[in-house]
Amino acid sequence: MYLEKEKENIKWFKENELRIKLKNLGEESEIWVTLNKYNISLKLIMFDFVLQVKRDLTLDISIKKVLDRQRVFIINSSYALELVDYISEFISEWNIKDTLDTVSESDIILNEFWYE
Repeated sequence: MYLEKEKENIKWFKENELRIKLKNLGEESEIWVTLNKYNISLKLIMFDFVLQVKRDLTLDISIKKVLDRQRVFIINSSYALELVDYISEFISEWNIKDTLDTVSESDIILNEFWYE
């Protein structure tokens, strides 16, 4: 993943169609994950992503809903970059793709919102 953009407390990372937005909120950070502009956090959860992070990285991670529908991961800011790297590896290892069966229109995050 490469750092695509940085502004104040937000960093945007990109690797092909995988995009990660890291928003530092102080002690905690929000991590947004999209694939082809679809928020795939729920899909990652279905692959036991949270459990894998806790087991492999021994990090405490939780899930929060923002904007009444989008899921993001919450982690201690000290370990946020470690999680960013892990997400890319996890998606590759499990060959996670977005398909019409597993995403919906409500999962789309438009560029205007993504880069705010």
